[in-house]
Amino acid sequence: MKLLLPLALISTLASCTSLQNNPRPSAELPCRVAPETNRGLAYVSGGVGQVATSSLDVTDDTLNYGGKVVDRQARDYTNIGMNAIRRTDDIVYRETTRYLDYGLDTVDDGTSYAASAITRWPNVATGVVQRGLGSTRKIYQSTVATYGEAINRTYWPFWNIFTPPEPKPYMVGSLNDLHPGYSMPGSGWHCRLPQLPVEPMVQETAAKNPYTVSK
Repeated sequence: MKLLLPLALISTLASCTSLQNNPRPSAELPCRVAPETNRGLAYVSGGVGQVATSSLDVTDDTLNYGGKVVDRQARDYTNIGMNAIRRTDDIVYRETTRYLDYGLDTVDDGTSYAASAITRWPNVATGVVQRGLGSTRKIYQSTVATYGEAINRTYWPFWNIFTPPEPKPYMVGSLNDLHPGYSMPGSGWHCRLPQLPVEPMVQETAAKNPYTVSK
């Protein structure tokens, strides 16, 4: 601004001296005054531009500073929160797995014990019954053997003294072998009886059981 006034004064004096010889004094305005005015105003615009540039620089640097601080702090606290969440999940997973394993192991041991008990105690009961019946079988078999021996010595010899009667024709149903005209057993009872072979009687000893030894 200090330089602007002398320049304007010099241009005014120059224009005043040239007005005597120049028929168009206003022509000096665009030719000489305008450049000088622009040169003087350049200082003003330069100052304004510097102020604006400085303001933008301050704004840019301030925002950059704030952005870096906010970004770094946000990331730090976010990492702290995520680390806390991750550690908490690890702790919960570890403890849950531990107690689940304990519970499952307890159930497994209990089922193993139950299976062993189910297998052993019925075996004890059935073993008692088996041993008891085995002991009873000895007495039962001795009784039956004694009974068979008594029947063999008394009952069968008593009935052997009787001679069975000859069978009647209507008592026999095997006459179809002699008379082929009759297809059903017993339908030819009036025919002649066949000669049936008689097996010789084998004398049984007293040591044989009639229920287990066949002729």
